[in-house]
Amino acid sequence: MKKMTLGNRILAMLLAFVMILTGIAPGTFNARVVKAADATEQRFNRIYREEGIVQVTDSIYQNSDSILTPKETSHRIKARKAGEVTDNSQVSDKVDIDQIVKEGITSASTFLNSQNYKYECSGASDWYIMSKLRTGQTISDAEKEAYGQSAVSVVSKWKANQKPTDIARVALTLSAMGKDITNVGGVNLAAMLYSSDRLEDGSNELSWTLIALDATSQKIPADAKWNRESMIDALLGFQNENGGFGLFDNKSTGVDMTAMILQALAPYVKEAKVQTAVDKALAYLKDAMDEEYAYTSSESAAQVILALACLKLDAVDAGFAAESKSIFSTLEKNYCVKGGGYAHLKNGAANAMASYQIMEAYEAYRRFKASEEGYWDMNSLKPSTPETPSTPETPNTPETPPTPETPGTPETPSTDKTPETPTTEKTAKKPARPVIRKAAAGKKKATLIWKKIKGAAGYQVYRSMRKNGKYVCVKKNLKAAKYTDKKLKKGKTYYYKVRAYKKVNGKTITGAYSAIRKVKVK
Repeated sequence: MKKMTLGNRILAMLLAFVMILTGIAPGTFNARVVKAADATEQRFNRIYREEGIVQVTDSIYQNSDSILTPKETSHRIKARKAGEVTDNSQVSDKVDIDQIVKEGITSASTFLNSQNYKYECSGASDWYIMSKLRTGQTISDAEKEAYGQSAVSVVSKWKANQKPTDIARVALTLSAMGKDITNVGGVNLAAMLYSSDRLEDGSNELSWTLIALDATSQKIPADAKWNRESMIDALLGFQNENGGFGLFDNKSTGVDMTAMILQALAPYVKEAKVQTAVDKALAYLKDAMDEEYAYTSSESAAQVILALACLKLDAVDAGFAAESKSIFSTLEKNYCVKGGGYAHLKNGAANAMASYQIMEAYEAYRRFKASEEGYWDMNSLKPSTPETPSTPETPNTPETPPTPETPGTPETPSTDKTPETPTTEKTAKKPARPVIRKAAAGKKKATLIWKKIKGAAGYQVYRSMRKNGKYVCVKKNLKAAKYTDKKLKKGKTYYYKVRAYKKVNGKTITGAYSAIRKVKVK
């Protein structure tokens, strides 16, 4: 028998000692490649050569029963016999975000497609259909037709005060199908949004309205109750000093709402006031993450990813990812459900809302990385609207040329004032909608302060004892962007709204009312 060298004898003793400690029984096995794709954040291949000497196993475990305790990866080497091995380990902690996104879209889609949604106009079906279409999946013409008929049936029953988020949701679903939202069985959804009295109900209404109108670049008439500028100003009024945005005011803020509003503001970041607000909001969102780049729910993380994609920001560059961990990897680690779908809370069951929101977020990121049309940008799907060219009635109305009677009425040609009509229309653009920055209660008084409107000659202040009651003008020609209403009743609640006006050719042109603000007098 060949004598072992001193070195081999020492190695054999060490390996035997390891076998005793680990309780390994002799056996025969071959070298193999170990892949632990579900490890905490590692992506690695560990290869041991020289068959029959060692075996490597890996496992994931926690040191605590708490689901909040991070998981760890264990790699165990089992000795079979004395000998030498070559460790060709290749360990990389770099997170492959593109792979996470690709697999995540498939996982969410698998779960959602198993839920048997109907092609009808309803909250759950709308989001499912829209996210399915935006991720490149298809639905049949029959399914589109079924949804279209259902949408016509639903919106035909809507009144002017329908909740704006409902209108926006249906408008976005129809836009994703390539349908015209200005004529849904004769109902103009775009007009319902920019004419709504309920946009001031909260930041959710404003953000979804902007997203729905911008998705297909809907034109807003000059005399509409709302325009894009007034919506943006109103949205900015919901931002707290800490950078976060609130749902009903700027006092209590949330990650989801902040990220949602950033998606609505994304097309306007070239405006200085919007860029400033976005920068503050991003700082707030970064502060809200824990050290693992995680939030308290999967939807929060999804909305942040979607916001970053809309703003065309890379997660790493923006501070939401590092080489070894990111908002993406913690989302997968905490919320991905085996078999498909995503949970709302850590280690929970698959949830529809969480799944479609993550699918939306991942698709938005994929589009950003591929320099494709943004997730909420559906202009390429906008119908070509042949209706405009097909209105030949104007040229076909030969009545215009053969009306020689007009010259016989000298009053008509002598209306040299007619050119003034178009010019006054241009100058008669309505002043912007005021945004009340402060509504403070005092002793038997209420003080309102709003942002000064460029070009306004003055302001009118209206008051009511009920939010939806009759409002009376308490100050008609106010020059300052501030008003104190005095001699009020102690303990009573008053509601206020303000509008700006300007003078054009002797006429008073008034703008849209501000959002209603409530003051309870001391």
